[in-house]
Amino acid sequence: MVSKSTGSSSETRVGVDVGGTNTDVILVTEDDEFTFKTPSTADPSQSTLTGIVEVCQLAGVEPADVDQILHGTTVATNALIEHEGAKTGLLTTDGFRDVLHIGRHRKPHSFSLQQTISWQEQPIVKRRHRKEVTERIYPPGDVITPLDEDAVLKQTGDLVADGVESIAVCYLHSYLNREHEDRTKELIHEQFPDVSVSTSSEVVAQFREFERFTTTAVNARLEPVMSTYLTRLSDGLADEGFDAEVLIMQSNGGMASVQNVAERPVTTLVSGPAAGVLSAAFEGEHVDEPNLVMLDMGGTSADISVVPGRVLERDPRDSTVGGYPTITPMLDIETIGAGGGSIAWFDDAMGFNVGPKSAGANPGPACYARGNDQPTTTDAQVVLGRIDPDSFLGGDLDLEPERSREALQTQLCARTDQAQFETPEQAALATLEVANTNMYRAIREQTVQRGYDPREYTMVAFGGAGPMHGASIAEKLEVSTVLVPPSPGIASARGLLTGNVKYDYQQTISSPLEEVDGEFIEDAFERLEARGREQLERDEIDPSRWEFRSSVDCLYDGQGYELNIDFDGTDGDWHARLRERFEERHEAEYGHYFEADPVELLNVRVTAIGDVESYAPPEIAADGALEAAKTTESTVVFGTPDAPEKLTVPRYEREKLTAGTEIDGPAIVDEFDSTVVVNPNWTATIETNGSIILTTEER
Repeated sequence: MVSKSTGSSSETRVGVDVGGTNTDVILVTEDDEFTFKTPSTADPSQSTLTGIVEVCQLAGVEPADVDQILHGTTVATNALIEHEGAKTGLLTTDGFRDVLHIGRHRKPHSFSLQQTISWQEQPIVKRRHRKEVTERIYPPGDVITPLDEDAVLKQTGDLVADGVESIAVCYLHSYLNREHEDRTKELIHEQFPDVSVSTSSEVVAQFREFERFTTTAVNARLEPVMSTYLTRLSDGLADEGFDAEVLIMQSNGGMASVQNVAERPVTTLVSGPAAGVLSAAFEGEHVDEPNLVMLDMGGTSADISVVPGRVLERDPRDSTVGGYPTITPMLDIETIGAGGGSIAWFDDAMGFNVGPKSAGANPGPACYARGNDQPTTTDAQVVLGRIDPDSFLGGDLDLEPERSREALQTQLCARTDQAQFETPEQAALATLEVANTNMYRAIREQTVQRGYDPREYTMVAFGGAGPMHGASIAEKLEVSTVLVPPSPGIASARGLLTGNVKYDYQQTISSPLEEVDGEFIEDAFERLEARGREQLERDEIDPSRWEFRSSVDCLYDGQGYELNIDFDGTDGDWHARLRERFEERHEAEYGHYFEADPVELLNVRVTAIGDVESYAPPEIAADGALEAAKTTESTVVFGTPDAPEKLTVPRYEREKLTAGTEIDGPAIVDEFDSTVVVNPNWTATIETNGSIILTTEER
């Protein structure tokens, strides 16, 4: 599945994003832009390599002429969720082997009597593989008990004898003094060179023992998996003649070197969705829309994120992936099981559900004719006439609409005693209504329940399925504008081209704000910045393109969680200035602040940024005739399950639409990787970069 347009880049760059259903690829040169889509494979390196090779052949670019490959990956995410990865051991301080099991005695679901606690039911490190070592460090980093090096070697030997491949080293208060963890890693590498080692002081040097231990253990479990994957991908690229720089998208919205990601795979747990957030922010900036709600709906799931004032929001709390708490920086993204492959089904109580079960890419929706007879949201769109079976995925995949109708009829219309749906069209409308409501609720949680008014936001709808659902979800939210980027099915891959190299460093201080000495905190920032400089130098980024951002985490004495505040130095009365900023942030987050309560400065943070090649979007021609883009008219069903409404609507080919064109709904815009549904009472306007802006005056 291919597409071409005219763009601009002084280098030849490739962005490749691996999703649960498809692998999306974009290649930009100085003059052109090419896109390609291929089904994802069980071994993601295969579809990644296939996509890169195919898009180069499409563009007529030799592998050796590619300068940079940017990659969004789900390898770490899938391994963690599916409980795969290396057999992992833990070395920790005497008396603390059960921190990974005990956690915080806080149930994931407060009012559920039956629930699975992931870190207990399926522990990252089994108890027999958690070993204790004599050593002790007290705050503020004083060594009270020296490290027992003989114990380190003995315990490691026992772990290796039991088949452990990777070891997490987590000592008490090592975030204040990494001496013992560094020495432990050195000893293990000397005696057991084939064993991977992750130390908590390298992975996440901050307090909260349980989350620090869990994050380090997750990293240890994933490190051999990610290293193997990146080696396989690098070897495959080399065999094909590529000699390009390869950068990997991290959860924080920045790129990182292959070596860095191989050592810290825990930083890539939301790699692909993070690229989608970058894409949404980039598209919003182009049309001067400051407040954005991202809806990235693919074949398996929908990713949702809020971008207020074009600021990429980080998750304000410890993040949980696959049931395991982690404290690595990541963008604030909510993922739900709503995609083009989401299955519509009745539960035992005859409740109607859509998702999270998915048909995925294989066998896919019923209309793919690959053996699945369960109806999906894609089948619903086909039955309602919104997807053209002849032009789906550029015509490269022949759909069988009669199979969609049969699946809806047999699985939804004929299987309920209550006869909720009399026709496949009613069942299809109900399927979309439930799927849209699920996404509406998730967006409402991310906006209304956090103090954002969605009516002041523009929805950016992309992914293969997002543009079909965007306007309907916007109506529920009373959002009046929906932006659909060009080639929405590969928008996350395009987002990779807009990112910079970014590394996060942190250090716990944990001191009353008024007692923190200015020279002391400046020294802490300088040490973190030095680590960032070393990494950017290793990445061979020109120092003129470096940037360092400093911030601190503050909280009121006795609070459980902190807020991140920008730090602008220790000039003048910096204590009062920082407290004022903290109180402003606290009031914005919680609706109040405590004027007299003491404030604690918990962590200092530095983000090192290396600016890479910028991406200039292609522009399309203007002043073309709308009729030239019209392909046909078709019958499309709108309305509700109780009152379906069949309408005859025009269909347009997106590649032939020109800038400034307006289309009154209802209408359908077809393209090779998606379909844009323009609902009744909505208008579509084509922007100069090819984006479609859907607007309505009805709220």
